[in-house]
Amino acid sequence: MEESMKSRKRLIVVAIATLFLFVSASPAFAGSINGSGATFAAPLVDACKGDFTKDTGHTVNYSGGGSGKGRSDFTGNLVDFANSDAPYSSGAPANLIYAPVYAAPIAIMYNLPTVKEPIYLSPASIAKIFSGYITNWDAPEIAADNERTVKTPIFETKKITTTNKGKKVTKTVPVLDSKGKPKIKSYSTKTINIDLPKQQITVWYRTDSSGTSENFTRFLKGANATNPDTRIWPKSQNTTFANGTPNNISTFFNFQGASGSAAIAAGTAGKVGSITYSELSFATDNKLPVAYVQNANGEFVAPDAAGTSTFLGGGTINDNGTVSVDFAKKIPGAYPIGTTSYGLGYSSGKDAAKQAIVRDWYTYLLEQCPTKYPEKGFAQITGPLATKAKEQIAKIK
Repeated sequence: MEESMKSRKRLIVVAIATLFLFVSASPAFAGSINGSGATFAAPLVDACKGDFTKDTGHTVNYSGGGSGKGRSDFTGNLVDFANSDAPYSSGAPANLIYAPVYAAPIAIMYNLPTVKEPIYLSPASIAKIFSGYITNWDAPEIAADNERTVKTPIFETKKITTTNKGKKVTKTVPVLDSKGKPKIKSYSTKTINIDLPKQQITVWYRTDSSGTSENFTRFLKGANATNPDTRIWPKSQNTTFANGTPNNISTFFNFQGASGSAAIAAGTAGKVGSITYSELSFATDNKLPVAYVQNANGEFVAPDAAGTSTFLGGGTINDNGTVSVDFAKKIPGAYPIGTTSYGLGYSSGKDAAKQAIVRDWYTYLLEQCPTKYPEKGFAQITGPLATKAKEQIAKIK
């Protein structure tokens, strides 16, 4: 009887100890946050939010919908955080914080199954295609881009091992110098002679309010700044692609609109001869090739994380955390359609517990996610921009 009593006591002690360990291992507070906005950011958010939950216990819900929707939801206090590929042009709430936590290229992806190697495009040719002045793939301007000697940077890389869903995975990432800039190992110079087919071009564009469209049309305006033919892209950037074009594309039979990056990438994949602009991972998901784009230094650069970091590193970091880029600046190794995307946060007036999760989430995105998922095409933000991002995140109170 006495031995039985001792056994029961030992069981109670073990049970209490086990419960204590379980409680100690659990986060002090596990909550959830809701966000909306840029589809540009969605591939990295979707890939990394499960890791964030595993590491912190917090849940992130993200509905996308485009940068315009994100800004509208944020202004209306409908979400805990939002993502936007471009700053507010007007109507920004007084308690707004910009946190530059995403950086990625806008890729030019296309559907030409008879062309077995990547094509090369100058900014002037891209502007003419997306304004409707070039309508066929065998146009002289595109032929000239692909019958020439091209110089492309080769960045130094290294292999890293990360844990993904409980498994160790080895991935390749750029090597950064002491200032956080990718290192150019060498240049490749070769003569190309790529035959483009006699094929009509179908241009797929975003119909929704999109920060990707705004950044892309900003590039097209900048690309045309030195073009003597001022018709090609005279307008400034616009969140709605059709409003930024120099022509009424609703009357053009070869322009096709759709809402969201996923839709225009899928549309391009479904029709031979198509071309569009979108975040790199949508090209990967749809098995679409991407073009090398000529930068102001005369080099042709692939849309990758290293070229994007190099381009953005030549920009100006503004006091509010936004980044201004210069398309005319000669930056060796730069991919000229790199863009920063912003996490939007509130500086005041929100639930303290939710705000703490938003700070943790943005810090996680900034410091860990691009390295965990380099295949998504996002650049690891480093150097002065990373310092600025951390300062901005700390203001979310």
